[in-house]
Amino acid sequence: MPDQGPGLFRQTHLIASGAQNWISQPLVAHGKQFAYASSLAVYIYNNEDQQLQKITGYQSHTITSFAWNPRDSNLIAVATNDDHVNIFDVAKDESVKKLKMPRRNIAQLEWDPNSPHIIRCVADNNLCKINIDNNMLEQLRFSPPPGQRITRIVRNARLSSMCAIGTDKGHVCLYNTDSGLHETVVTNYKEPIVDLDFDPKSEDYMLVACASGQISMWCVQGAFNIDPKKKEIKPMVITEFSRQPAGLCACKFMPNMPGTFVTASDRHGVLRTWSVSNANPMNMIKLEQGKVHSLAPLQGVESGSKLSVSFKTGEVSIVDVRTRRTRWATTGGHTETVFDCVIAPSDPNKVISASFDGTVRCWDMRTKEQTACFYTGDAPSGRLGSDNEAHEAGRGALYTCAISCDGGTIAAAGFEGIVYFFNVESGKALKAHRVHSGAVHRIVAHPLEHGVFATAGLDARCCVVTRDGLRKALAHTMPIQGCSWDPFQPDIIACGGKDGTIEIWNVTNEVHESIDRIRDEHASKVYGVLYSPLVQGRLMSVSDDNTAKIFELTPDGQYTARMPVTLEGHESNVRGQAWHPEIPEICFTGSWDKTVRTWNSVTGQCLQVTKRHLADVYAIATHPARPFLAVTCSRDSTIRFWSTEECAPAAKIRAVLGKDAASCSIVGEERNGDERKRLLGRAAGCDLGEKMAASSSDGERFGAAFAALSGEPLAEELWYLATIESTGVKDARGFGATGISVPHRSEVESLVGDRAARLEEARFAKTRGGDKKDVALRKAATLRLELGDFRAYCELMKEIGEWDAALSIAPAVSLEYWRRLAGERIKSMEKDEDADVERLVHLQLAAGKASDATSGLVRAGRDEEAFTVACTAAEGRFGPEIAGDAGGTPSPSPLKKLAPLGGGGGGSPPKPAGPLSPPPAPGHHTRMPSDGSGAGGPLDTLPHNLDGSLPAALKARNSLPSLGGGVGKLAPLPPIAGAGTLDKLRAVSAFGSLQTNGSGHASRDGDGGVLPPTPAGAQGVVAAAKKFIAKGGVDEASTVRGAQAAARLLHGDAIGAASRYLSVGNTREAVRALIRGSQVEMATALMRTLPESSPGSKDAAHVLACERAVELGEWEIAAEAAGSIQNVTDRSWRLLLVRARFAATESDPSIVERFDRMCDATRDVAGAWEGGCGGGAAESA
Repeated sequence: MPDQGPGLFRQTHLIASGAQNWISQPLVAHGKQFAYASSLAVYIYNNEDQQLQKITGYQSHTITSFAWNPRDSNLIAVATNDDHVNIFDVAKDESVKKLKMPRRNIAQLEWDPNSPHIIRCVADNNLCKINIDNNMLEQLRFSPPPGQRITRIVRNARLSSMCAIGTDKGHVCLYNTDSGLHETVVTNYKEPIVDLDFDPKSEDYMLVACASGQISMWCVQGAFNIDPKKKEIKPMVITEFSRQPAGLCACKFMPNMPGTFVTASDRHGVLRTWSVSNANPMNMIKLEQGKVHSLAPLQGVESGSKLSVSFKTGEVSIVDVRTRRTRWATTGGHTETVFDCVIAPSDPNKVISASFDGTVRCWDMRTKEQTACFYTGDAPSGRLGSDNEAHEAGRGALYTCAISCDGGTIAAAGFEGIVYFFNVESGKALKAHRVHSGAVHRIVAHPLEHGVFATAGLDARCCVVTRDGLRKALAHTMPIQGCSWDPFQPDIIACGGKDGTIEIWNVTNEVHESIDRIRDEHASKVYGVLYSPLVQGRLMSVSDDNTAKIFELTPDGQYTARMPVTLEGHESNVRGQAWHPEIPEICFTGSWDKTVRTWNSVTGQCLQVTKRHLADVYAIATHPARPFLAVTCSRDSTIRFWSTEECAPAAKIRAVLGKDAASCSIVGEERNGDERKRLLGRAAGCDLGEKMAASSSDGERFGAAFAALSGEPLAEELWYLATIESTGVKDARGFGATGISVPHRSEVESLVGDRAARLEEARFAKTRGGDKKDVALRKAATLRLELGDFRAYCELMKEIGEWDAALSIAPAVSLEYWRRLAGERIKSMEKDEDADVERLVHLQLAAGKASDATSGLVRAGRDEEAFTVACTAAEGRFGPEIAGDAGGTPSPSPLKKLAPLGGGGGGSPPKPAGPLSPPPAPGHHTRMPSDGSGAGGPLDTLPHNLDGSLPAALKARNSLPSLGGGVGKLAPLPPIAGAGTLDKLRAVSAFGSLQTNGSGHASRDGDGGVLPPTPAGAQGVVAAAKKFIAKGGVDEASTVRGAQAAARLLHGDAIGAASRYLSVGNTREAVRALIRGSQVEMATALMRTLPESSPGSKDAAHVLACERAVELGEWEIAAEAAGSIQNVTDRSWRLLLVRARFAATESDPSIVERFDRMCDATRDVAGAWEGGCGGGAAESA
């Protein structure tokens, strides 16, 4: 069902669900895409840039398997634990066919590559065939041995009729899908078969992996052989690889690396790469995400050596096996129903979520990254928790969470009745308390008292608790699901019960009796209650009777008995609820019908129905400091971010034009004459005017306005960048700044250096084992290298034992530094009895320690090689030896007493025969050109390529795609309405009078409009870069940012695109991006903020503001903006257009005449809107 209404609740971003880990293979790669299954949907990503392409295949029950059609990438088959198989068309995002299976436990789906209408699967532990044309399920002539369960089915890619089947008792069988023949290959494995894989380059070889760590390669040639003359050819083991520790969970061939396979363990984050010709692993790849769940190599030659990996945490990453680096990774995501989300009262950028997966997670709203994850115990057992009947027992399964008013303590509770506490600063779990004997469905933080919470339990008690335990219990007659503190009277709390009753309590009363009861208003249980933050005594309840109700109470908590306002329209149980933090009449509700509804709580009118979630909506969160931003969570395991700007559509343009933003039109209001309702919240209604008046720059002023009035989380960062561009590096964010996803080029050194310093602190952290410490220091070293600090890189790599990497970079510092580092390495190797003699000798020779190398070769019994080295040393070909303490004092060698060969006395050695170059003079080193990798400025790294490689878009940087097309290919967000807005506003026509500083010609965009010239930029911030470009150089940083911005626009993130352009001083493209993303107010403010010598840019801003005001019906400020145009002709024509449009909408001639007089007055006073202040001409008229 499409959204109904004017966009009052508009999705901006989402945090995707994590990959589930209760099926053996949640990852599947096909063609140029890879996908993973969450609990209820399939997430499809692009191989090349790892962008989320689609969320599809939504199910109402837990997914147990899915498979891609090998012939049609638009078709996927999805099996669920309610015994259905659903065929989805990905392109159309719709179900093509849904089949109800007569057997249970459908799993291990596998599409027949030769018959697209045939799907094979495991059903009731039997191998079956589904014919989707005639909806038939047929059991095949294979069943596992009695008492065994099928764990894996894999098809031979080179011989499509052959399948391998593994069981939990260690049996492996081969099955011929054409003939129905099957043959047992092995029965002597004692542990479950966790993976099977056929060599993609040969039909004869198969890997078998057991949970115990045993890995074997079989030759399956001769399977199904019925020729009596060839009985001697039978499947056989050809290689037994070295046994791995228990916990082996995956084993996969790499399609583009012949003879190479990778193994993983569910007990740690180490991948091992193997060659079929060697019984021991070749390399290890350490992954910081921890325990691995599954592997899936990416397909296609262009994917190279990339491998997709899913983890027990739900995270997914792409690893390059050849380079042993993580190329991309998600930041986590819940793997089960997200039942609750809240925004921290003390930090509007921090979101807390609680899930049935047993975790509480903290998110940075600006970057959408997970900043902390708290575990309550193992995830639920038994049936899967995403079913409609989701009440399974499970240790640590959570239904609700809250964070204290000071932001220091998180509390969470769920099925067990235990309240868990976590210290936010230390990231550690505190002592948990069993407060209730039944499940807890709601926990809320006290609005004023730090560390105090209230809980609502099914044991019919509302409890006041702290991290020290129970403080007070309020006994009800029936189980309760919801509770809420009164923000105006913090000692009063309301509770909603199973019998539909609402009780009001004062927790300070000694008598354990409620203040009042609201009975018989709901026909079913009350699941939640919530006090209004703006109107004292106004209480909203949500219920299983599909309604929400608005009650009016006295200040002391008494029910006034006034008829409640009923909000009707939901088609199922109502769960989520929230009040708008600025508009007292507006509230939101979420339901099991998958929708969020926006309401006028006074009239009961439903203003909009929003359907973007794929399942039940459980919670809605808002914050007074970000009043036009909301967060929701759902049974679809996603967390989504929303803008509610259109509830007060004129607030932003009024703020940009210097008017009182709080006195703006409200959606659904009925105006009497010129009387307006006001925004009443803290951010816009109270503090905004003072903040804007006290601002020292346009960037700071507009930053305050959009922080309060925008529903975009990235608006804050865009205005930080605009402030840096307008005022210079003095306003750059320094050490300790958080939530930065797009640093300005002037900030890169300090911010990346700070990040490296934080990672370097890992050496002092008390952690079990050194893996995490090594990962952190390796990341820090990479950041230091990207900043050009070669010495720091070498020292860090030396610290974690990666000497080869350190030595390879050391010459970039100096030759003497390399020689000193080589001396340290030699000294450490000499102390190591197991050191590789070959490598030690090579390093000794390169460092000029030929005498030590000769001694080592003699001790190793390699006399002839020692003789060769001694002769070469005598001729001086190894260079001078490291002096002093640079490399440690070499051990005495008996060979030092030998006379030089080929000469006597103190004569010079003979010249070498052959074209050998003379050795350099001692202490002299000629540096080679570094192609910009040495002293050049640091290059910014790309956030979606963790190994520092450039994205695919940069491979064609000389032909970047036009930003005017392709915006319709957005997923998962709806397409931005950029083009439509441009046609409607026709603002670009005002740019015709622009002149640039250089050529005197304005620049035109792809739509034929003319855009303002690129500004001069901040003082001293990008001057060097501009000089470089002026001389014909290529600004690589701008190229990188341009490619990123183009990608952000294609995925609907106009503000993210504009931020990337601003980070390199490209104001013109930033404005274009904002206009295309319908962020007209922000584009107008940006053109006013940044210093420009061309008056045409100011006129363009005036036109944009005028057209936006006309669109919103703000006629007075539209006339004022038009009157501020400097060009006399353009000003007259624009005012004439405004007057004509107003006359077309107003039927009262006297009002039209008054408006005409105001426009005439404005026309004669040019520049009424200068410096962001409202002009006096319009108001006086």
